[in-house]
Amino acid sequence: MTLVHGNVSIPVSLIIEYELRTPILESAGQVVRRLELEELYGTQDGTSKLLFWAFADDFDAFEDALASDGTVESHTRLESFTDRSLYGVTLTDEAAAKLTYPLAAEYNVAIIDITLTDEIVVSARVPSREALLEYRKRCLEKGVGFRVRRIYRENEAEAETETERYGLTEHQREALQTALDSGYFDVPRKATLSEIADELGISDQALSARLRRGQANLLWQTIAGETS
Repeated sequence: MTLVHGNVSIPVSLIIEYELRTPILESAGQVVRRLELEELYGTQDGTSKLLFWAFADDFDAFEDALASDGTVESHTRLESFTDRSLYGVTLTDEAAAKLTYPLAAEYNVAIIDITLTDEIVVSARVPSREALLEYRKRCLEKGVGFRVRRIYRENEAEAETETERYGLTEHQREALQTALDSGYFDVPRKATLSEIADELGISDQALSARLRRGQANLLWQTIAGETS
C-alpha cells in the first residue's frame, strides 16, 4: 500500500506482532516476570551477545537459571534497580544459530520491541506482506516457530487483527495456521488431515469444515473483494 502526497508515492509500512518459539533463554526466562531486549550484537571474535532487562523478584535465582541455561555461554549483571537488572549474555554457538535477526535484516524487517513473558513476543515493521511471508518461511526453516498475533498499517490509529480483517473465527484461524505450519498446503503435502486434527484435538470432519470455511472467508475478503 502507498500514500500519494503531491506527486510523490510514500509506502506505508506494516506493523506486525508475532510470537517466536525458540530455545534461547527459554529455561532462564521461566524464573522472571519478563525480559525486554535492549540490543543484540556480534563481537569481533564472532560470538553473539544479548543485552536485556530482566524484571524479577529474585535476581540471584535468575542468575542461577542463566548459569544452567543451555543456550547461555556466559552472563554479566551490568546495572541493577529494585525491580529490574540489565544483563549482558553471550550465547552458545548452537543458540546463535537460532537467531532470526540476520533474516530480519535480509527482508528489511525492523525490530521494534522484543519481550519474553510466557512466550517471546516481537513487534516489527515490515515493508510488505510478501516480505513478511518470506521472513516467516525462513524462520520456520530454521526450526523457529512463528505465529502472527496481529498486523496493521503504520498509519492506522488502532491495530486490526488478521482474524478481524478477514472475517475468520478464532478456530478457523488456528486450523489454517496449524495446517500451514505443518506443511499441509505444500506440494507434496508434508502432513495429513488426520495428523493436524490430532494436534488440534478435533475430528477429521471438524478440521475439514474449518479449513473449507476459513479458506472461503479469506477468498471472499481478498480475491472477491478486489473484483467488487
